[in-house]
Formats: sequence, C-alpha cells, structure tokens
Amino acid sequence: MPVDLLAFPLVGGRLALNFVGTLGKRTTERFERMRTPEDLAHWVELAGLGSVSTTAEDLMNARAVREALYSLTLAALNRGPLRQADINLVNGWAARATPAPALATGVGQADGVRANALQRQDPEPSASGVLAVVARDGIELLSGPEVEAIRECEDPACTLLFVDSSRGRRRRWCSMNSCGARAKMRTLRDR
Repeated sequence: MPVDLLAFPLVGGRLALNFVGTLGKRTTERFERMRTPEDLAHWVELAGLGSVSTTAEDLMNARAVREALYSLTLAALNRGPLRQADINLVNGWAARATPAPALATGVGQADGVRANALQRQDPEPSASGVLAVVARDGIELLSGPEVEAIRECEDPACTLLFVDSSRGRRRRWCSMNSCGARAKMRTLRDR
C-alpha cells in the first residue's frame, strides 16, 4: 500500500509536534502538507481543535509558527541555534486570545436531565486562536519535563519528531506501522 505523503501524521504525542510534522522529510525531499488554507483547516479538524475557516494569511502565519517551533525544538535537543526571533514569535502567538468555553442553561427536561442543568458551550475557534493553542502547547512541551523525551524518527528519510513515552524510552520510529516496518524490512533484506 503506497504511503500518502500528504496525509497528516499525528504521531508526535503532542499537538505542537504534530503541527511541526506538517512539513515532511525536511532533510531530503521536503514536502509541504499544508499547501492551501483548506489543508490548514483540515489539519485543525484532524487534530481535534474544531472547524475553522482559514485564509492565505492564516496559512502564512501557521507556517511561521510551525518553523519557529521546529527550530526551538532542535535547539532544545542541542541540534541547532536558539534564536530570539523564534522565541518572540511563539510567545507572541501564545499570548493571543482563544475562544473561551461558556456555561449555558439546559432547556426543558429530557432523558432525566434537570430543566435547569448547566451545559458547556464551546464557541467556534478561529485560525488565530488555534495557532495560540499550538504555540502554548509548544511552550509547555519545550519548558517542561517531556522535553527530555523528544526524539526524531530514526528512519533516515523521515524527520518526524515525537515524545517517547514508551517504557524504557527506547522508541526509535515515529510509527511502527510505517517507518518501523520499513526499517525491519530493510534489515530482513540485508540478511
């Protein structure tokens, strides 16, 4: 079965790392998964952040946040320089407002729910709000204990990052179903 290179791999274990993974194979055949504003909206939905309308400007901003998070992650892994411009960009997006949930009263009594029961109402997210959430997740990840568990897939053609939450912290691939399976097949062929 051929691999869909444009599919969004959600294997990072954290929202920020999944977002960074929207640019594939960074060191070889770089390919952009977020080619259009609609692709960005599709990623937002797949990531479980709701449904948003996006523009070309939102796409440009998303790519900037993504690259700043990638650069900061490499710096945290001692594999690249720490740039103040990246810190400022991520901090700036993290400081933006996000839609807040609200309480609303239930209407009528149905299925055993009291007439005056409270219900949660979640407002529609905006592209700007989603980028704020992604930036905040990046800050939490890069300044917290999980930073020590960030790994890059060992497949030489793959550059996906993930949080290794395996027992013993010995996970080698972004996904056993793709990169791990290919590595095992190569090992078998070499024998």
